[in-house]
Amino acid sequence: MKDIPTIMTSQEILDKAFRRVQKVIVTDQTGIDKTRSEATGRLSALSHTISAVLNKYIRAFPSLDQMHPFERELIDISVGLDDLRHSLGAIDWARKTVETIQKKEFARIRNARTRSEISSALNSSYGRISSVLNKVSGELDFLNEARDKLQNMPGINPNEPVVVIAGCPNVGKSQIVARISSGKPEIASYPFTTKGVSIGHLHIGYDRIQVMDTPGLLDRELQKRNKIELQAIAALEHLADVLVYVFDPSETCGYSLETQNNLLLHIKKTFTGIPLIVVSNKCDLGVPGEGIQISARDDRGMEDLLDWIKKALGKRESAQIS
Repeated sequence: MKDIPTIMTSQEILDKAFRRVQKVIVTDQTGIDKTRSEATGRLSALSHTISAVLNKYIRAFPSLDQMHPFERELIDISVGLDDLRHSLGAIDWARKTVETIQKKEFARIRNARTRSEISSALNSSYGRISSVLNKVSGELDFLNEARDKLQNMPGINPNEPVVVIAGCPNVGKSQIVARISSGKPEIASYPFTTKGVSIGHLHIGYDRIQVMDTPGLLDRELQKRNKIELQAIAALEHLADVLVYVFDPSETCGYSLETQNNLLLHIKKTFTGIPLIVVSNKCDLGVPGEGIQISARDDRGMEDLLDWIKKALGKRESAQIS
């Protein structure tokens, strides 16, 4: 998805195509034969350029039916699967329509008996093709916006195990990912700073493990969650081989222990069958909590956490940060 090119506007596509049209010059013919050859050549240049550009856009977007469920969830959350399918379908319609217009106008040009008839057929094709492009102007704009969003989506390898770090906002998830993996997510002290999902990696023996930092989850009904929270839900549902739930027993995150515990109970009920590791972060503040006691600030307890992750994944080799 990071290879999707910038989507040009309808006018930019037409400008590119008509520049190609202007380069078509026939020098080995004269009279009406030259006029006819130049007309068919210019129509071909216009049609082929537009068709190639539109086809490039269609092929650049991923196959929605073949991608990993997690990626499909993120696309639906960020741009809307139905909207994306509709826009890609509209672009494909435009491509096919332009090719159909070319074939019909080709026949008119070949059968024309005068230069005036040839010019009329060529101008008609210009107008009809331009009209088709203008009809999908909004779809092209939508695809360009979708392209910008999709390029920011994390790269997920469905063949590699995934450890998902979850919990309420500000409990230290981003710091933990930065400590145990190669991921260096931006860290800030206010809710919902993490605007998406970031990925780090660590090696356990010869295996590479993906470590995913999710946005903060709030203790509320699924249908009331915002898009950022839904990304975390999608990560848990489709990707997690191990779930690390992070408590902040000091409550300096801004959420009470009751709220944090309610969220944990909700996750246990919703995501059954996923190995769960509970940790309490910020032990450097001297407040005891549930599970493994860690401090992402000063690296305390991180080796214990790595050992538990190794056990949960069924690995025997020592874990190393990559």
